[in-house]
Amino acid sequence: MQTTISSYLDKNHILVVDDEPDIHKVTKMSLRGLEYRGRKTQFSFASSGKEAVEIMRSNPDIAVILLDVVMETNSAGLDACRAIREELGNHFVRILLRTGQPGSAPERQTIDEYDIDGYLPKTELTTNRLYSAVRTAIKAWEELVELERHRELLTALHEGAISMHSFEALETTLERLLETSVTISPSPLAVLQLETFEQEGNPRQLFLHLATDTDMAKSGAAAKEVATRIARDPALQSQQEAGPVEGGYLIPLRLHRELGYGWIYLEGVKPDEFATNALPLLAAHAANALYSTVAQAMLADRENPIYDTMII
Repeated sequence: MQTTISSYLDKNHILVVDDEPDIHKVTKMSLRGLEYRGRKTQFSFASSGKEAVEIMRSNPDIAVILLDVVMETNSAGLDACRAIREELGNHFVRILLRTGQPGSAPERQTIDEYDIDGYLPKTELTTNRLYSAVRTAIKAWEELVELERHRELLTALHEGAISMHSFEALETTLERLLETSVTISPSPLAVLQLETFEQEGNPRQLFLHLATDTDMAKSGAAAKEVATRIARDPALQSQQEAGPVEGGYLIPLRLHRELGYGWIYLEGVKPDEFATNALPLLAAHAANALYSTVAQAMLADRENPIYDTMII
């Protein structure tokens, strides 16, 4: 299962790892009703360290692991912790070690040697303490995920901006713009239309789309339906700011000096706060690059040379 960082915050996913089935039941009961930022809590369960690693491999969006130490071996939990951090490279998930045999994993030594985020002796663990520890861990996990999301968006914006050049064909710039838009806010169907001018100054329309559907005829027809719907709606045609519309999200494109106008439509998405801020910035960068491309092409077509004049 492929999961993107943008989908991590859809839920609070907790993995309970213990070889005692009763611990699974008691833990779920103790954390019933736990919500954070309006997100419901989802539970997964494992009875061994190896099983926990495999669940994490398939579900990298798990927020918190409640991890027993002594299971199939005396160090099964610690071995699983190391595998999750080093083998899987997952440094987002918060790992709370929960042991009934503190002597098998002394607290200070374990915290120093393993990348864990909490140590909870079962003999001292109350329902309130467990609830508090898990909720705090979810908050810490969310902050890490949000930082990574920021990093991804800044990287996408930067790479998208530097990839759009005025000396390249309009089609190339538009393809990169659409690809970057989908990187920022994944969508099953992304459509872009631009009304501008040819080199000779005649009107020109460019239209392209990206789709996850491999049926090109089907996705092409869906893209044309989007364009028709927007063309028939004056409010959408004149929309000045990026925002939600029926069935998706619309980002207007406006080139300087009225050299072109158009839009990007992302179907079936509700961009998060980060993407909502990033998409208009991308459109602004694209408008500058597209304006330069169109303007240079029109100037190059003039029959008479252009001179810069300076009075001295």
